[in-house]
Amino acid sequence: MLSKERLAAEGSKCSSGCAEAKLGTTNSVFFYVAPFRYPRTCFGLLFSATLELAHRGTGSASPFDSGGLVKTFNRIDDAETPREFLLRHELPVPEHRQYLRLSMNTLFGKPMHYVEGADPKLSGPIGLTPRDPRCDERIWTHEVRIAGSITLRNEHLQAVFGVQGRIASDSKVGQFFEWCLGKGIDIIEFETPRDGAFDALRTECVAYITRKLGSTGNA
Repeated sequence: MLSKERLAAEGSKCSSGCAEAKLGTTNSVFFYVAPFRYPRTCFGLLFSATLELAHRGTGSASPFDSGGLVKTFNRIDDAETPREFLLRHELPVPEHRQYLRLSMNTLFGKPMHYVEGADPKLSGPIGLTPRDPRCDERIWTHEVRIAGSITLRNEHLQAVFGVQGRIASDSKVGQFFEWCLGKGIDIIEFETPRDGAFDALRTECVAYITRKLGSTGNA
């Protein structure tokens, strides 16, 4: 997993008008501290919280999707640039989880509503509102940014999700899933119509997290 800067160094194009360029996050790899939110895909990777511990002091977080500041969210003060707003709300990792814990317990009907993607009962102190009525839960989902690159085949990878047919038809994906199996990483395969793959992916991820929380007594 490579940042925009690393991709550009390897020959990929990065527009100066992209959200990352406007926000100063072109050297970041992005993660949601939640089940899959975006983009709409049929594969997903779930990392454990130890990934943040391994990047203490070098990673950062925000209590919203940073890219949404550019074209999806309204801010109270339009004179403040998206980049300034992001810097003002930037949190260290893994300490941002203290704020996340408070948010889950205070803003939502119950903590699991955050995991499930249900809207909070209270808007919270950040002051963001949706510019687009189709705006989703990314407006209150925590985002973690880690500089440079992240190797997929690492000890922090906890589970991989994918549509069975796509895993079988793509040799590189199939090889990666076989590697995960050999390392004891949880594999969740599911079948679904093509146009419903992302919704099924989210459902499988929420169910997986719910099972894990229940097995540890943290539900």
